[in-house]
Amino acid sequence: SVHWYQIAVSESQSLLPCHDVTNVLQFVQKCHILESMAYNTSESVLVEKISALRLVSKESWPEWLRLAESPFNWQPTRFEDVSPQEVINLAKEKAEYDDLPFDKFIRLLTLVYEYSHQGNFKEAEKIIQRSESMLADEEGFGFRHATEHVLLATQAHLMVMQGLEDQSRKKIMGLEPYIVMPTTEQAAVQALKAKFFSLYRKKGFQHASESSKKALELNPEEPMWMYLVAESLRRETKYFPTNEIPREELHLLEKAVEKVKNPTYMVHLALRYATSASTANWQHGRDPGFYSSDLYKTITKMWDEASRLCKEALELEPNNEVINRRCGHTLMKCSKEVQLRNKEFIKAAFEKALELCPESSMTLHYLGKYYQKLEKNNVMAEEFYKKAALTDCNLPAQFDLIRLRFKMYGTERYDPLPEYEKISQQQIQIERHTWLEVQTHFVSYYLIVKRDLRRALEYFETIINENEEFDFVKNHFFLYLEYFQPIDLYQYVSNEIMLSEGQYPNQNELLRKIKNISPDSAKDCPDKHLMNEIITKIRKSNEYVERKYTHRSNRADANTSDTVSWRSNQSQQSSYQRQNQQRSTGNRSSESSNWRQSGGNSSRSSNWRNRTPSQEE
Repeated sequence: SVHWYQIAVSESQSLLPCHDVTNVLQFVQKCHILESMAYNTSESVLVEKISALRLVSKESWPEWLRLAESPFNWQPTRFEDVSPQEVINLAKEKAEYDDLPFDKFIRLLTLVYEYSHQGNFKEAEKIIQRSESMLADEEGFGFRHATEHVLLATQAHLMVMQGLEDQSRKKIMGLEPYIVMPTTEQAAVQALKAKFFSLYRKKGFQHASESSKKALELNPEEPMWMYLVAESLRRETKYFPTNEIPREELHLLEKAVEKVKNPTYMVHLALRYATSASTANWQHGRDPGFYSSDLYKTITKMWDEASRLCKEALELEPNNEVINRRCGHTLMKCSKEVQLRNKEFIKAAFEKALELCPESSMTLHYLGKYYQKLEKNNVMAEEFYKKAALTDCNLPAQFDLIRLRFKMYGTERYDPLPEYEKISQQQIQIERHTWLEVQTHFVSYYLIVKRDLRRALEYFETIINENEEFDFVKNHFFLYLEYFQPIDLYQYVSNEIMLSEGQYPNQNELLRKIKNISPDSAKDCPDKHLMNEIITKIRKSNEYVERKYTHRSNRADANTSDTVSWRSNQSQQSSYQRQNQQRSTGNRSSESSNWRQSGGNSSRSSNWRNRTPSQEE
């Protein structure tokens, strides 16, 4: 693989500090791993992935930098499970919308880190200057020792990456060592580290949790660090889902709100109240005597408290786009009764958020949910979902759009493949774990709706090659069926493989991997009836869509006939008079014949299949 070796050398020389290529063989090994993906990936995409692999270790930095606290030492080897572009996009978004200057500061340094590793030192220098000005304007954000240390250390690392070692050494001479800082300042350094790692998904979330807990341990009375730990715990649930009530998180947020009436803390506490209450309600809603129990009273109080906190937060900051959006989102997580009681408040919050930031894809997405769930207006919901999906790489909005279109048009009338193709083109912007979850929707669509096992296995192979059991595969929710319990996709795929009796390449190897990863999913004998319930549900769903379209087509045509000229109305009235005369003579056959031939109703025979999706409602 001479071609891959040349790419490795050229990329290593441009990426390693001081042109250190001692790790190039390790780099080549990683290139060979990527080479196995080359059959379905363009060379430009592969080169970009190679560029994302970092080989810098702490030992590669000059000795005077090894004890400095900066993103370059916090993550000396860049995590491979999240793309640089995704982190850059997130950091830019948060740098613009974060409420606290302290948070904006570390987002900017994250951009410096990412741009430096891409060799874009010009952009990195511009951002470091912006960070320096911000630090001076905000007087250290209340933590001067910590913020100045991290800024100087980042500048010094940036100089070394550009080969300016003498300047780097001079810059670092004024650095106050971390170990001699007051504990409150050490806590702030740990908090900056936690916020830096929070943009790096699975591995990053674990580091963020450790650093945030260290910050709180060093300064246990600081509400900012209470909130930080609570946020870190919440993020971890994305990769380690649980139905348990987050008691530690709730306690920390309650304590933070007691200490300071910060709208950000209040809204996050409200969200956790809402989601915790809804989880408990879902878990115990069918228990005997549940609605007269103390548990249900507690759940109701939590929903009410969530509503109160949101309204109080907006009174404190009525013109904050993020607070408005989060308040609306939080109340949408409560019970249907609470949602309807606060319907106008939710709508006003979302509309205010959109007024303050018209390009926010999250607000557009939430407005789509509002119109779908509370207004029952699928057309408006579809429009907002489309806008959100087009604004940036908003996967939740894209999948809600697909889910809604399945509901509106059925699996026979709607083909999601163009949307799936658009999502596939965004792979480089999507974090690896999320991308694998996207693949499950491709798998289930081809496996169950299209009944194309070959295509389903092509996508499933990407997931199974990770050699890890994923909850989103074990508990897979359909996009194309509402109110259907999640299925074990490992089980359904392995069952179809066994039923196919060796018709597809590599299927025995796939079956072996499924058994290793999720032993309880792969049964000894295939079940010919496993798909029956889902197939029946899909058929009934399509039949319902047909009836709905037939009804709406008739209603639309009837309304059209009511708006024609008075001459047409006059002729219809004459027809009705003739029908009445025929009724009086008991001529039922003539009555039936004239009813079928009347101009006002003949349009009811129009075929719903001729209608395009854009004509819906």
